[in-house]
Amino acid sequence: MAPEEQTRSARACAAVVLYRPDPALLARQVEGLRGTRFIAFANGPLEADAAALMAEADLRLIPNPDNVGLGRGLNTVMEAACEEGFTHVLLLDQDSEPTSELLMELAARMQQLERFGERIAVLAPRLVPPGEGFYKPIRYEWRGRPRSDGLAAIDFSPTSGSLVNVAAYSEVGPFRDDFFIAGIDVEWGFRAWSKGWASYVATDLAMPHRWGEAVSDDQIAKPQILRHTPVRNYYYARNVIAAARLAHVPLSWRIKSFAGLAAQIALLALKGAPGALRPIYAGLRDGFAGRLGPAPAGMMAPSAHDQSLRPTP
Repeated sequence: MAPEEQTRSARACAAVVLYRPDPALLARQVEGLRGTRFIAFANGPLEADAAALMAEADLRLIPNPDNVGLGRGLNTVMEAACEEGFTHVLLLDQDSEPTSELLMELAARMQQLERFGERIAVLAPRLVPPGEGFYKPIRYEWRGRPRSDGLAAIDFSPTSGSLVNVAAYSEVGPFRDDFFIAGIDVEWGFRAWSKGWASYVATDLAMPHRWGEAVSDDQIAKPQILRHTPVRNYYYARNVIAAARLAHVPLSWRIKSFAGLAAQIALLALKGAPGALRPIYAGLRDGFAGRLGPAPAGMMAPSAHDQSLRPTP
C-alpha cells in the first residue's frame, strides 16, 4: 500500500503553523511528509520561496496576513483537519523533521490503544536534537515509570510531534489562543488530564526537533534566558503566572514553575543586559492582571523559533 493510502486509511494527517520559516528546514519537512495530507496555517505573510517549496505537497494552505499567535494557528489547523474527516492530527513546528512513516506508526499505535478503551489525547515520539548544530535536549515532565509497552505518561507533550486525537480535542476544548505563543501545550496537557485524557510518549520512536536556537561554540555555557529575545521573556513570565491561576494546573507544577521563574529572574538581574528585566516585569504585571493576547506594542517581534515557546523551569 502506498504511503498516502496508508495515511488516509488511518485517517491521520500532519499540520504546521508557519511563521517566517527557514526555507531549508521547511524543505526537509515537506520531503519527509511526501504522500501525507499536510495542512499549513501561514501565521503572517509567507515568502514566495517558502510557498514554492510546499507546492509538491498534498497541501491545504490557509493564509493569514497577520501574526495571530500559535494558539489560533493550532486551532485553525485542527478545525480544518476535522472538516476533512481526519480523526488524528500530527502537530508540528516548522523546523521539526517528521516522516510519513512516523505519522503512520503513531496513528496505528493510537488506534490500537483506543480499541482497548484507553482515552489518549496525545501520543508523541521522543524529541531529539538534530545531528547538526547544538540544541539542548527537551526535559520531559514524566508521570511515573514507563509502561511495559514502552509508553511513558507525561504531564504535557511539546506541541511538535504530538499526534492529537480529534475526539479528545473536541472534549478538552481548543488551545488557549490568548496565551499567544508560550505555554500552550503545558496548559492543554494539564486540562486534558483533568478531563480524563492522557498524554504519552512512545519512548522507542524519535523525531529530530530544534528547541530554541542553535548555540555557537562560544555560547554553549550561556543560559538560554540570557539569549532569549525580550518578547520571549515577556511571554514566558506572563504565561507562567496565567497558567498557575488555572484550577486544573496542579500545585506541584505551580511551585516548580514559580521556582524556575524566580531563578531566571535572578540570573537576568545578575548577568542580563541593561533593561533585561523590563519585559519580565511587564509579563508578571499582565499575568497577574489577566491581560493576555499579543504582547504590548513596542516590544520586539518574536523570532521564527519563538512561536513554540513553553515555560520550562
